[in-house]
Amino acid sequence: MNSREVFPDEELRRRIMDFIMAAGQTLLENGAEVFRVEQTMEIMARSFHLREFHVYVLTNGIFASAGTAEISEVRNVPSRTTHLSRVAAVNALSREIAEGSMSLDEAESRLVLARCIPFPKDWVQLVSGMCGAFCFALIFGGTLRSALAAALAGFLASGYLLLCEQHELPGGFCKISCAALSAKTASFLRLLKAIADPLFIPNRMNTAEPKSCRHHRKRLLRPR
Repeated sequence: MNSREVFPDEELRRRIMDFIMAAGQTLLENGAEVFRVEQTMEIMARSFHLREFHVYVLTNGIFASAGTAEISEVRNVPSRTTHLSRVAAVNALSREIAEGSMSLDEAESRLVLARCIPFPKDWVQLVSGMCGAFCFALIFGGTLRSALAAALAGFLASGYLLLCEQHELPGGFCKISCAALSAKTASFLRLLKAIADPLFIPNRMNTAEPKSCRHHRKRLLRPR
């Protein structure tokens, strides 16, 4: 059976549809943008001559149909993560399909391999989060001290997200609680700075008030 037939039969159309839906789900699950998922799926459908293909992608699901709606599928994507290596592999696969140099059998095998690309090791993700926060703090005009504080916050946030992923917690809860953890970390570091650095809070008891200021204050407080 030739997967590049101009008018594929019903069985082949359903097989192409399943492949395209699996590719779109892989992209959406691993951090691809919604319009990129739609665009990639449409390119694959056009390359395999799946006619009248329509797709609607949300952040948590994919709706697609082909022909006169005799083939339709829905894929639920309850959780999303970020794995750009998988996204890049599927994008490269779609380009090769568009060039016409790949059969459906080979494309299905390549998609399985793309879905099996492992995540980086935990320590790599922790170091990456720490270095990324450090560099962004410097890029946005922070001092070395603030960059070190950002690195600590990035390290803690990366570790917390890894912990949430291991326990399969909802994505919305993980993001909100991670943002709260970063804010609490920044507040705690600022408090430590206030305690450790006596110059951070002026010692007003030891600061002599200028004579001109005392005279001006007495004039303001003098009853009229």
